[in-house]
Amino acid sequence: MAGLLSAGVAVRPPEESLVDTALRWLDHASAAPESAARQAAEWLADPRSGAELRVLARHLAALAAVERGRMRDAKRHARLGIGAARRSGFPQREAQLRLTLAWVELDRGETSTSWEHLVAAEANLPEPDRARAGCLRGLLRCRAGQYRDAITELDEALRRLTVGDDRRWVANALLGRGLAHMYTNSPAEAEADLAAAERTFAGDRRTGRAAACRHNRGCVAFLAGDLPKALRLFEQAAAAGLDPQSNPEVLVDRAEAMAAAGLNREAREVLDRAASLLAAHGRDGRLAETRLAAAGCALRDGDTAAALEDATTARRLFRAQHRPAWAALASAAAWQARLKAGQCSRHSLSAARRTAATCEGYGWIGPAAELRLTAGRCAQRAGLAATARKLLARAAESKGDARVSAHQRALGWLADALLAEQDGDLARLFEACRGGLQAVECHAATMAAFELRVSAFGLADELAETAVRAALRTGDPRLVLRWSERARASALHRRALRPPSEPGLRESLAELRSAVLAMRESRSPADAVAAVAELEDRVRHRAMLVRGGTSGLRAAWGIDDVAAELGDAVLLSLFSQGGRLLAVSIVEGRARLHALGPESTAEAQAGRLRHFLARRAQSASPRAVPAFAQAAGSAAEVLQEQLLRPVLPALAEGRPLVVVPTGRLHVLPWAELPACRGRGVTVSPSLRCWLRGARDARESVGDRQVWISGPGLEHAEDEVASLHDMAGGRLLTGPNATAERVLDTVDGAATAHIAAHGRFRDDQPLLSCLDLADGPLYTYDLDRLHRGPTTVVLSACEVGRSAVHRGDQLSGLAATLLGRGTATVIASVVPVPDERTARVMLALHTALREGRAPATALAEAQAAHGESGFVCLGYGGEADG
Repeated sequence: MAGLLSAGVAVRPPEESLVDTALRWLDHASAAPESAARQAAEWLADPRSGAELRVLARHLAALAAVERGRMRDAKRHARLGIGAARRSGFPQREAQLRLTLAWVELDRGETSTSWEHLVAAEANLPEPDRARAGCLRGLLRCRAGQYRDAITELDEALRRLTVGDDRRWVANALLGRGLAHMYTNSPAEAEADLAAAERTFAGDRRTGRAAACRHNRGCVAFLAGDLPKALRLFEQAAAAGLDPQSNPEVLVDRAEAMAAAGLNREAREVLDRAASLLAAHGRDGRLAETRLAAAGCALRDGDTAAALEDATTARRLFRAQHRPAWAALASAAAWQARLKAGQCSRHSLSAARRTAATCEGYGWIGPAAELRLTAGRCAQRAGLAATARKLLARAAESKGDARVSAHQRALGWLADALLAEQDGDLARLFEACRGGLQAVECHAATMAAFELRVSAFGLADELAETAVRAALRTGDPRLVLRWSERARASALHRRALRPPSEPGLRESLAELRSAVLAMRESRSPADAVAAVAELEDRVRHRAMLVRGGTSGLRAAWGIDDVAAELGDAVLLSLFSQGGRLLAVSIVEGRARLHALGPESTAEAQAGRLRHFLARRAQSASPRAVPAFAQAAGSAAEVLQEQLLRPVLPALAEGRPLVVVPTGRLHVLPWAELPACRGRGVTVSPSLRCWLRGARDARESVGDRQVWISGPGLEHAEDEVASLHDMAGGRLLTGPNATAERVLDTVDGAATAHIAAHGRFRDDQPLLSCLDLADGPLYTYDLDRLHRGPTTVVLSACEVGRSAVHRGDQLSGLAATLLGRGTATVIASVVPVPDERTARVMLALHTALREGRAPATALAEAQAAHGESGFVCLGYGGEADG
């Protein structure tokens, strides 16, 4: 940029004075700030520079500092220039410098000081600068939350600036008006203004300003509820040159989007960085937005004390800046924290109601509804029915408000459901829950990135739980089952229409694989680990930028469909309500509802069972193995008594079992329970997933089989070679078993068997992986499959585990395969000794070739070799041959 400008201004034409040259520099400072700063420094250092030239040089230095985000320097140069202009008798130059200083103070968050300089400047400004002053007045009103007045001011300023062909300030005015439209819930008008401003800045080669407009378009998308678009626009702005070092406030916007995507820890780290940069650049006035965003993160984390502290600080800062609209928003966050901490007195509820009304008056419709919903729930718990009714009725108004996001509309439906629950109107309650779930599902349909879908479905759990609570009061097991399934594992039910695409994700995954291999040989482990961590963050970020749509289930389903598919099998669908574990069973078409006791008891015993099985598998002392086996058996018997007691008579008849777990029971090794040993047991994330797996299994075409081994596993290559000798198909071992080759080969296969080291990541389940010749094959890689293999066998430790999120949303290797069209996944949920694994796998595939269904084949193989760590996930039915 600087090079493009230098030919035009660095060489002064003979007929042009230095003052004229300086004036030309002022017009181009934003396009070449580094060159402008050097020229200003040169004139200021030259003792021959005249008084007016020195004033103009100070002005140029101030503008250059603004463009580089150095507001403390910009303020210093502007103040020195004002003093020099006053002493030398240049009132017009002084007024122009005051206009720039007003801009600087606005950017620093000092709105009162900005107004003072603007008022002081206006009397002596020349006509072109008066239009600029009108633009700045509109920007100040926007900053103060006076958005309607800001739009009026900026409309007039744009008219005058357009007549004067002042393109730079036309773009500034469009930018300001776009932001005002954004905060008055007019996203279409905001997008139009910001896009026009971006085009104008780009046309004048002010790429930094154009990138800032692109970033602000991301803010519009975020407030409109389009998180994927917001993340992509933020990324594009950064790629176009929007530097967070110079513009730390962009980090605040990115952090809010990250928090909305469920990345709270990462968001708080970004906010800490933003605060440090703002302080370093002398922009302490912008810390208010940072503290408000931090309060939102803390609320999502359930840290009400931190949320209250941050929100209170933000409110104080906003009030000091005379920004009442933003102070109201901070007050809403503070009251959210107080109410969620249990401060539910009449005084608190009244104050929260007033704060919500104030927010609504300033256009914060969504936050107002959310605060009323929280307050209404508190009032219900406190037995204040009349107060709860008023608050929930107002919150419910957002369910049909087209100005708010889908999330906010879903919150309105939830408020309506809670109000119907209070009134005892079950029909209205179920209708409201259906409306809310539909809003959530329509919102999630636009998200190709699995991690975003998981986060988007968080509210669905709350809506479904409200409906389940009501269904339980009817005692109708079929109604309870329908609603307990309504939001369960919803992210898996929306399958990408085609593999999600993002240009940088595939390259980032390849870089990560290489870095992991290099780390194992590195002589500087700390640096290598840091490099891998940085690449993991990049992969996770890139994965959220993927484009593509999703499709839901192809047909409606009902309990009769489930009963028909079950045949003589037994269904046990588990769910929790208020810390209690419940289940619905179906045997021979008849549904029953069961209370199974405290959820905490089952989870504790499941943890003990997993622990003792792992110790048994990993013990170096043969003498200790019987003790661990006995302890595991004891825990298994306790679990069976709690979980399976209602269906034990049916299981005694030799029936297969289909179980839909909940919470930590998703990682239970069911084959260890006495009644499940040798019995076909299928574990499915949800009934909808199970039914879809049945269709996927029946619609699969071809019989291609793929056998793959990874490095460093003693028995892996022999295992897959034996299976290949038995069944034929494609064999990938040694250097041939690379990530890209494996993905290409297994796509659409009938069976894929992978024997490799595996790792499950609790912290980042989509970075769970299988080791291949060129490094790890990650869960993110599997999302590129057009259609997963019909049956996948993962002969690797613990990769059958999934992270369990709110609403029983699952993420991990096995869950991703089920989401990509695989009908059945067989994998372990506890460590399994390598030497036993090979024997189990050979027996498994022998049974499959003999026509057993996957669940039955696995049960027979494990029983024959004294193993129980593998589970059959997904569908588990239908013989392969």
